[in-house]
Amino acid sequence: MTTASAEDIERIVREVMTQLAIGSNRGLASTAASVAAPEKPTSAAPSVNHGDVFVDCRVVTLESVAGRLKGAKQLLVAAGSLVTPSVCDELRRKGITLVRGSENKQLRQPRPNVLLVVGRTGHDPVASVQTLTQAGFEVHIEKLDCLIASTDILAATVAKRQSLGLLWTRHTAAGLCLANRHAGVRAVLATNVAGTTAAVAAVGANILVVDPTIGTPYEKKQILRNFCLGGIRECPEALKEKLM
Repeated sequence: MTTASAEDIERIVREVMTQLAIGSNRGLASTAASVAAPEKPTSAAPSVNHGDVFVDCRVVTLESVAGRLKGAKQLLVAAGSLVTPSVCDELRRKGITLVRGSENKQLRQPRPNVLLVVGRTGHDPVASVQTLTQAGFEVHIEKLDCLIASTDILAATVAKRQSLGLLWTRHTAAGLCLANRHAGVRAVLATNVAGTTAAVAAVGANILVVDPTIGTPYEKKQILRNFCLGGIRECPEALKEKLM
């Protein structure tokens, strides 16, 4: 009998979860998540402290945690989430504890508002916006033909530290440069899921510049969701003198 590889298991888990309602299969989720990672059960939802990483996904895959585990001590997930074996192996390798909480609002970090500015493109962001609203974000949309005005309004919004900014444009080089001319703005370019997550974490990004013509619709949704779920980030201490 052939033994399934970790990649095969990951693929099978994804296929199964797209066909089953995870809410009615919490027993399966608990079994799968206990395969390899050290787990600390909790009767109440844990608070999100320094060294904690919270992932608000029904199925926690390597993509969900890409670039987010550096320096982490605990990975917090909801009680009904399915954590794939590959993630469990990664947590065990890094010495990170998997912590489950109850599926109530105490576990969820406050959702920042999101301003999405469509700048000089006819590509409609409706599918990506729907993904964010379904995740509990309040998304405000502005459509502007001027990139200077687009980055001005984004900079003013994120300066209040209650919102994240998304610039939806094909003119990413100009948009990125213009945004980063503003004090306190830390804008990065969306590339792929892992690369974007790493870039966002490196500078504590508060604006994400997205080319709607690059990547698959699923990948864009994942990138935007991960960016927004990370909440309002602090600028790294070592970079504050130059970036703040």
